Amino acid sequence: MSEWRRDAEVAPKPADGVHVRRYPPHELVRVNLYVAGDFYRGVARASYEAEDGWLAYDLLLWPGPGESPSGWYWFDESRMRRRVYAGAGGGL
Repeated sequence: MSEWRRDAEVAPKPADGVHVRRYPPHELVRVNLYVAGDFYRGVARASYEAEDGWLAYDLLLWPGPGESPSGWYWFDESRMRRRVYAGAGGGL
């Protein structure tokens, strides 16, 4: 099994006072990951950096937000695939 197919780690919601970056529609960050052994595609709604330097994303996962474990996950290159599309929704 590929290393990146291991499950992503859930991150806590950011503490009060932590700077949270919200992603506008024209800046699309896509993340592919596994949660509980199932594959999901996601879009980052927000992110924050923890004191130890770890980056957490608030991910909207599909096939559907009501059926998927959307929420905060620590970004880990060995467990996820990420693509950043700057300007992706600028023409809409």
